[in-house]
Amino acid sequence: MAYNSLAALGMLARLLREALWVPVAIVVASMALARLPVRLDLWWLAHLAGGAALAFCYLRAIAIARAKLGALRPAGAYLLAFALSCMTALAWEIGEFTIDQLAGTGLQQGNFDTMSDLILGTAGAAAYLAWHALTKFASSHW
Repeated sequence: MAYNSLAALGMLARLLREALWVPVAIVVASMALARLPVRLDLWWLAHLAGGAALAFCYLRAIAIARAKLGALRPAGAYLLAFALSCMTALAWEIGEFTIDQLAGTGLQQGNFDTMSDLILGTAGAAAYLAWHALTKFASSHW
């Protein structure tokens, strides 16, 4: 079977339209928040929302890819979305560390900053996935 680039472009367009816009919106909102005087009081919200946005994105991506890759059991989809969300948060922090080392910037303020970012991102992903699972379960069983 030949590779169908039009189908791949269609899947990418669907991912952009249905899933990727949420994390992009959080990044844009966080950049706007960084310019406000209240940024030091609300940094935690950006990380919590970022984790939830990643979980939403990955859960939608798993659903979109179902036709091409096959279906996962619900628990497998939630676990995969959670793992990918945590990996993305970790990759982001590694990126911040690398930029700090190479460019001499101060994106990371130390261990507390890094661990808080990771914990809040993980908590946001877990909260979104728990909410999604509970609302989906409640709507299908009541």
